[in-house]
Amino acid sequence: MSAPAPGQHGTSMAAPTGREGLSWFQPRSALFWVYCLAVLMGPLLFLTQAAGQVWFAGAAALAALPITAVTLVVIGRILFALDPFRARRHLVAPMVMGAIWGATVWTGLAMWANDHLSRAVTNLFGDRFAVSWSAAITAPIDEEYIKAIGIAVVAMLFRPRLTRPMHGLLLGASVGLGAQIAEDCLYSTQTALSSPQTPVADVLLVAVLRLVTALTSHWAMSALAGVGIVVALVRTDRSWPWRLGVFALFYALAFTMHVLFDAPRPPGPALLSTYLPILLDLVIFALAYAWVLATERRWFRALIARPAVRGIGSELGLTPLLTYHRRREARAALRRSTGWTRKQALAYERGLLDRITALDTSGLSSPPGDGGPGSSVLPDGSVVRYRW
Repeated sequence: MSAPAPGQHGTSMAAPTGREGLSWFQPRSALFWVYCLAVLMGPLLFLTQAAGQVWFAGAAALAALPITAVTLVVIGRILFALDPFRARRHLVAPMVMGAIWGATVWTGLAMWANDHLSRAVTNLFGDRFAVSWSAAITAPIDEEYIKAIGIAVVAMLFRPRLTRPMHGLLLGASVGLGAQIAEDCLYSTQTALSSPQTPVADVLLVAVLRLVTALTSHWAMSALAGVGIVVALVRTDRSWPWRLGVFALFYALAFTMHVLFDAPRPPGPALLSTYLPILLDLVIFALAYAWVLATERRWFRALIARPAVRGIGSELGLTPLLTYHRRREARAALRRSTGWTRKQALAYERGLLDRITALDTSGLSSPPGDGGPGSSVLPDGSVVRYRW
């Protein structure tokens, strides 16, 4: 990461965002109107099932709102940290629409589906088995399926803009985060109803526990499902069995995370039995994310090798942007040579990233004949596809 020219301020390096992809408003798409109808019907379905809970829970349930807001901010910051090359800049509309699906459609359908599947488990295996295993069986089946439908719908609406596994991770995590925040609010109402003596204290306690366990909750599970869905959609150079295999693998990882999250805790020390499933979920997510991050670095390494980037910096000078460790070293060197603050150095780094990634035309409404989703047009007119 080379230093700027003398007198050049770091914040002035912000670049144009590049050509935008599809708009969120797509009136010519029947799928868009299906999405709109679904997000309208979701809250209605929820209210038909839980209006009484919301009404009688009263103000006590609202005590959890600040902690729920903290949960949203914390997971949002984690999600941004997992996106080192700022792919989210071009995914604002799909991420927002995904979160809306999770908060509305998932909430209404999941309550209905969980209720019916739980009854089926009880009828098949008895009350004793259902008490321990019903949640671990029903939730992964219906909740992950409903979230996956939302990811697929939004991914189809914004297919030209989704070209890398990271895009699937961000979209899937957004759907899951919307579901997670809605579920936190639902837990607050249920806790307020079941704790007539000290409702506020119990609601706050549950909200804190939900915050602690949020690290491997819905957003992380759906993030992996999103990777599989987007890869299956965009890798048109591979056969359908290969694409379906990738989807099945990542969906199975999300499903497994959910089973572990809701399964009965094993016997043993309380601390270990409580957090062992969360640790296992973290390992699963970390392994999958390591692959996604590797694809991002391969994509960025190919991008900075392009001649068009020479106006921003040399390939050697831009390679520190590839890893977190080298970025910190480059920022420290930049601050020593310029006297900038940490905030200014970070702004300069983000400016470089934005200018470089803006040169990648894949998924940003490329001109006709550009090779389709997942491709980039080079200055000589040739097309590079799937550099990850």
